[in-house]
Amino acid sequence: MKLGMALIVFGSEAKRLTAGDELTGQQKRRLLPAGLVGSIGGELAATISYLALGRWAYGSLALVRQLVEVEYLSWAVTNDPDDAWDWFESDRRTRLERWQPGKIRQRSEGLFPNSDYHDHCEAGGHPIPLPAMQILDNRDASVEVALYEAALHGSATWHYLLNAVEDLPLLHAIEEQHRLVDRAYDTWRATDDLTNAFSSTEQ
Repeated sequence: MKLGMALIVFGSEAKRLTAGDELTGQQKRRLLPAGLVGSIGGELAATISYLALGRWAYGSLALVRQLVEVEYLSWAVTNDPDDAWDWFESDRRTRLERWQPGKIRQRSEGLFPNSDYHDHCEAGGHPIPLPAMQILDNRDASVEVALYEAALHGSATWHYLLNAVEDLPLLHAIEEQHRLVDRAYDTWRATDDLTNAFSSTEQ
């Protein structure tokens, strides 16, 4: 929830700054896409948290898949600001040619594996009978997985976006959110049971 709210503040502060006169045109071209990605990611992360509190397992996992796509966009914003502006002004044809999730994964050169995205499509991203039954029949465990995945992909989104604006005035405007997210992230990494379970499996 803290991460979601921080991303929302990131987006609103980016919009406020780009509406003023203190940034150059090039800086605004960098900040506008980053701010929009932050706003979208924040709404998704916060909504996943609300759904999880109500134990709505399938809905929360469906939104995790959307958050994964936002992570891809946040990487693109950081990796190539001009490319991000292309997305910001894109029409449908451009999005189909360059901005579908698979296209971004190809440009990332292995950073985002196809298997991870396809797993999210299977687990709530698309209505597939067996995974849907497993999610609904194991609601509590599925909600915990949704929260873990939201924290994982949401924090990656946050860090990409911070890198995208590291030399812009936005960082000063979101100092408090930055501190809150850093503390929450450190606590999550140290105490989350699924984080520890996955780490043990990988060793």
